Amino acid sequence: MMNSLLPPNATPLERALEAVGARIVDISAPADIDDPLTCPAELLPWLAWGLSVDTWDADWSEADKRAAVAGSIELHRRKGTRASVEIVLARFDQLIGIIEWHETAPRGVPHTFDVVIPMVTADGLAPGGRRASAAFVDAIIREVSRVKPLREHMRVVQQIALRTRIAIAVAARVATFDRSQHELVSDTSPIWATLLQTEDGEPLSDDAGEFLDATP
Repeated sequence: MMNSLLPPNATPLERALEAVGARIVDISAPADIDDPLTCPAELLPWLAWGLSVDTWDADWSEADKRAAVAGSIELHRRKGTRASVEIVLARFDQLIGIIEWHETAPRGVPHTFDVVIPMVTADGLAPGGRRASAAFVDAIIREVSRVKPLREHMRVVQQIALRTRIAIAVAARVATFDRSQHELVSDTSPIWATLLQTEDGEPLSDDAGEFLDATP
């Protein structure tokens, strides 16, 4: 007989609810259900929900789903940093990079960064494929918006570059940029609220890269 914690004057409904709850507790569950590496594949979406995984796609491979669940806590720890943006971009494509406003010459608008999508494959094949699709870019904007610093605004750049020694040298210089070698500059960022923005809160720009003003 079940040991009840209810008082003697408990109603029949309360006792019925207690009995139902006791049956739920008695249901056995796999011991490895909370481990993203050993959890049954069909239960991964529920484990992802429990760990607050921001992004989930049913079309991902099982390995990608397990990696997303396993990295959720670490991603939340880094949320709002450049590292969190790089983690998200790596899920899309290992060749996608970030260039912050202070890494450009001349310097860009403060508190902005470019997500650079190289329109050439790792082995130098012709540009095109999914990197050139609007859906791919929209997905990047949507997912990066969830983890980027709130005051930072981004622009997605689909870049066609020659795979030469000069191009490789430029990429290496950007990767080894040292902020301490450059003097501080005043914050001249625009008033973001006055600019035309997408539904994700990113400012719209024209073909010349100038932000579009929403004021009449």
